Amino acid sequence: MKINKIVIVGGGTAGWVTAHQFLNKTPKTVGSKELSTKITVVASEEIPIIGVGESTTGLFNDIINDPDNVTNTSDDEFLRETGSTYKIGIKHSDWHTVGESFYSPLGDDYYEQDWLSNPHIEYDNYRIYYVANEMPYDDNFQGRLMKEGKLHEVIPTMPAHAYHLDTYKTGQYLKQKAIAHEACDYVNGEVVSFKQDENGYVKSITTKTGQVIEGDLFVDCTGFSRVLIDKVEKNNFISYKDNLLVNSALTFNFDSNSNLSHVSQGKNYTHAWAQKYGWLWQIPTQDRVGCGYVFDDNYINFDQAQEEIEKTLGCKIEPQKQIKFDTGRLEKFWIKNVISTGLSSAFIEPLEATSIHCTILQIKHFLEHYFKKDMPFECTPLIDQYNSEITGMWDNIRDFIVYHYISPRNDTDFWIESSDPKRRSDKLKRLIELWKYRMPRSVDYWHGNHDFYRLSNALWYQISIGMKLLDPKLAKQELKDFELYTKTEAMYTWLQSKMDTEMKNAYDSRFKWSTESELKSGDVSISIWKRTLEALTKKK
Repeated sequence: MKINKIVIVGGGTAGWVTAHQFLNKTPKTVGSKELSTKITVVASEEIPIIGVGESTTGLFNDIINDPDNVTNTSDDEFLRETGSTYKIGIKHSDWHTVGESFYSPLGDDYYEQDWLSNPHIEYDNYRIYYVANEMPYDDNFQGRLMKEGKLHEVIPTMPAHAYHLDTYKTGQYLKQKAIAHEACDYVNGEVVSFKQDENGYVKSITTKTGQVIEGDLFVDCTGFSRVLIDKVEKNNFISYKDNLLVNSALTFNFDSNSNLSHVSQGKNYTHAWAQKYGWLWQIPTQDRVGCGYVFDDNYINFDQAQEEIEKTLGCKIEPQKQIKFDTGRLEKFWIKNVISTGLSSAFIEPLEATSIHCTILQIKHFLEHYFKKDMPFECTPLIDQYNSEITGMWDNIRDFIVYHYISPRNDTDFWIESSDPKRRSDKLKRLIELWKYRMPRSVDYWHGNHDFYRLSNALWYQISIGMKLLDPKLAKQELKDFELYTKTEAMYTWLQSKMDTEMKNAYDSRFKWSTESELKSGDVSISIWKRTLEALTKKK
């Protein structure tokens, strides 16, 4: 089937990120009378967004700062228009022991240069050194930046950063940038039905007002409504409730100028703070700190959750939303000429910002490895392969999230139950058993022959170190067996001295991003990071 009309059903972050990806990766003849690929986004302004997560991974940075994008998004403009801030990692508090914290930086990958003498170029002897010496992974460069509330002077061009964002403002920004391109149209409407041909392919959708939109390829971005992907044909929901216990979220926020000691204003990291029956997120944007308590309602209800958080923070909160969710995924993510992404496909929980990450990845993977101008929708093996790979992606990320809950905490039934081995999949059990005999390696997470979903070995190590899940004696012996212990020790010492120098070039992550006059006039000619650095230099 020739793909001339792509219809994205649903807006929000998922719908508009998807529109940007198709605009950037599909063929268009801009400026001619006919566009070779036309993209239409159908979304109702009356339907509120879920807005559970306000934190991203580095993949979102790839969307905003893609040098070849046709939508002309940029780092400076995005931060200015959406009130977003930089994120370089996550601080985990009270997950292993109440009163203790650990940091997990983004994109802090280490590749051994002298790899011929090692098992593999991705052999992470640097983090294994931390395991061997039972050291917290917080004296690395990004860990030090997080602890001191700093950002590096060249962060806008570095791949190892993400964003804290306001999902509504982000959706509006992405929407305006997309529809400014002549290949993208927007229809304000709620989809109520669709028509299929005799072979089951969707030919058109119909809005509440009766408008009919035809298409060749449809992308379901309608969140939990799933108006297409589980209605085109039978599509089972595979629950993760036996693996992950949290199923509810209470959201609220604070003004960025609030002076509360337990609220993470102006930080360059997401704070994931374990509580009695789940965990609390704190995500600082320029104007506010977005918060939410993710918990298991089998132990407490929303009123009790609010009471617990108010006691923890030492102040009253004003809840915005009470959200119930089912963790799990669909059996199929591509059916006929319909694909899905975002909450339409699956949802685990907000920890590690996996929702937006996977939203981007599903479309990225489809466009890079499956999309062609003439789509062979009748090729069952092709669709089966994609579905198998996305299934592997979601199941592996589920295992990664479950790994966070392997904790010695036993102060509540929630933590006792969350840590129970019965929560672990067979694959996760195999990995844990394997890691009793050798240190983790990147091949352990591959689905098929690669890790396309970019949940790196580094992140597993960082959670392993923070949660003290690996054997220090085994780590030290493995480094010595490969004759790497002394070499890595020297590398560690050298990197520490280099970081001392680099920290002098860091600047305060809490500096005011833009003046009010600049925002009104739109005159922000100096990049945010450069203006911040210059202002701090003048202060000195």
